[in-house]
Formats: sequence, C-alpha cells, structure tokens
Amino acid sequence: MNEKNLTEALSNLVQLDIDAVYAYDQALKEIDDPIIKDRLLKFQDDHRNHISGLSKQIEALGGQPPEYSQDIKGYVIEAFAAIRSFTGLKGALAAMKTTEEITNRYYGEVVSWEAPSALEEVLRTYFSEEKVHLNYITSNLQALP
Repeated sequence: MNEKNLTEALSNLVQLDIDAVYAYDQALKEIDDPIIKDRLLKFQDDHRNHISGLSKQIEALGGQPPEYSQDIKGYVIEAFAAIRSFTGLKGALAAMKTTEEITNRYYGEVVSWEAPSALEEVLRTYFSEEKVHLNYITSNLQALP
C-alpha cells in the first residue's frame, strides 16, 4: 500500500477513535455501576492512546493527523449514544457496543493491509484492545436482564 493510502486509512482510524471518545463521554454520564464505569473509562483512555499513537505514525509518514474534533459521523454517533444512554445502563452499553462494532470493523480492515512492520505491530495491538472493548461490553449486555 502506498503512503498516501496508508496515511488516509490511519487518519480515518484516528477520526473513529476521536468519535469514540465523545461517544464514551455521553454513555458514561448515565452509568452508575462503578465497576463498569471504571472499565469504560479505561476503554476511553485506550481510544485516546490510539489517537496519540496513530497520529505519530501519520506524522512519521509525512502526513497531518486530523484535528481533535468530531466529524459529521461523530456527531451522529455521539447523538445516538446520548439517546440510547437515556435508557440507563443497558442503553448506554448498547450504544457503546455499536460504536465498538464500527471501530472493530475498520481496525479489522486496516490491520490486514500491507504496512511497515512497526506500524503493523501498533495496529495489531490497537485492534486487540478494540476486541477486548467489544467483548466486555457485549458480555455485560448479555448479563443484564
């Protein structure tokens, strides 16, 4: 894959992680369970770390990472998270499940592309963390009445 396409793909991942941080903000407002809330705060921090790490990779490729702000898709995701979260813990987790499914799908695509080995390792690590997020949220949703 050429550097331009790779930089664009990484920028899209950064934007997804930015949008996820905002979605977590909305969902976390409605979660009272301290154990779940603490775990979701850690997941939100993972997304922030992904933004930082991928932005450095973009700069190393000579690109400019996206600004830390939502795009139109991000506003839709945040609004969806806010609306779903009004129904309490189950709604907040359902909203975050959708957000993490989107993020996992795109990480899954990008991780399969040809990239420099150091970047491949970063992408695989981040994708692994994204899978943990989705699995945790899904299992908690299944456990709720």
